[in-house]
Amino acid sequence: MHETIPLTRVSRRKGTPGVKLFISKAAARLRKKIAGLLQIALSYAIVYWVCRGTACLKLDRHAIQGLTPPFIVLSNHTSNFDPFFVQFAIRQYPCYFLTSNYYFRLPIIGTLLRFFGAIPKIQFSPDIRSTRGTLEAIARGDVVGIFPEGRRSIDGSCCNIADSITKLIKKTKVPVISVNIRGAYFVWPRWSSSWRRGHVEIVAKQLFSPVDIESMETGQMQNIICQALAYNEYDWNRQAGIVYAHKKAAEQLHLILHQCPRCLGAQKMRSKENRLYCTTCGNTALIDNNGFLQPLDEYCRVFDDPVQWTVWQRSIMFSLLYSQGFELYGAVKELRVADKFYGPFRTCGSGHISLRTDGLRFWGQIDHQDTELFFPISMIPTISTEFGYDFEICDAKNAWWIFLEEEQQTVRLECAISLLYQLKHGENTKYYPCC
Repeated sequence: MHETIPLTRVSRRKGTPGVKLFISKAAARLRKKIAGLLQIALSYAIVYWVCRGTACLKLDRHAIQGLTPPFIVLSNHTSNFDPFFVQFAIRQYPCYFLTSNYYFRLPIIGTLLRFFGAIPKIQFSPDIRSTRGTLEAIARGDVVGIFPEGRRSIDGSCCNIADSITKLIKKTKVPVISVNIRGAYFVWPRWSSSWRRGHVEIVAKQLFSPVDIESMETGQMQNIICQALAYNEYDWNRQAGIVYAHKKAAEQLHLILHQCPRCLGAQKMRSKENRLYCTTCGNTALIDNNGFLQPLDEYCRVFDDPVQWTVWQRSIMFSLLYSQGFELYGAVKELRVADKFYGPFRTCGSGHISLRTDGLRFWGQIDHQDTELFFPISMIPTISTEFGYDFEICDAKNAWWIFLEEEQQTVRLECAISLLYQLKHGENTKYYPCC
């Protein structure tokens, strides 16, 4: 005997999944709308807070008036405030930024990034998720923000721009705009733990239309991107003459300027308040109110700005690369590991690292077993670091977070690895090769 099921019950059962799906999609759209509005409001608040209102902020966006999504935003990257400056420049359209995968591992910051729709990208390593996330956002009709340098500027000048950006643009075929920011490096330098208020200039313009993207070769597009985003903050402020005074203006500058121009001692520079000084010979530089370096007296030898100092350090390192038996060594006080894409780091060991012309080696204890790791130069354009004691590097499966005994060895490793990679691939070894 068959059970008779009322028609009302059949209708209710069949309709429930559809209703749930509709409610779920509506909730997702509402959540996205709220997140976008919050992001825009937060950006406005932070920009006005940092710049003390429009008196210290100059914005030129007339060249992108009337442009509507979807489109891609490319910007230079000089400070932690850059995403807010970019969002401020494009006004009412929420921007979904490609963001370092490391930040997604942090409990609070990672949650916020996911809420605001940021797209994860492993620094200096292929990551198909970033390409997929960008294409999906563009397909939804959104705006995607990319910092083509892949990291914040080390010394106030442009870092290398990989041609992978141009290849990605070719796939999207949507308008591309550039947002060029001036002064943000002085507001919050890469090496400093503190920020200061000051003048910022933002210029937005359209780089490519869909027609341009279709007709141009990738090499031509790459040159246009590099020229549009090229910068040197110190050259700019020589003309602008903006004051960025701070009582601790030089503190932690020794994390990137480690070598003394007078006695040539490596890893000898230290910093305190507005002074950068050598612990061996006493050579001292003072940072003035415009952010430039001045010698303490007639006997001190210093460069005018960190860009020139860094170029000189790289020239010294470049010479060392050709010396017989080149090697940079470091003691690793702690080693942490995580899945290359997901999850938190865990402490797994300690040991030593050695950089030679063929690559970076680690040997020591990992999970209580003698282990050796090798990262070939051909696979590491540089390392991901905040220029303290630690840096992150990835292999095919894992992300490794390495903590050194010596903090200034990190900047030396970064310099040597980037030079070796450029030599390996036949690239220009200038400090800012895209300019």
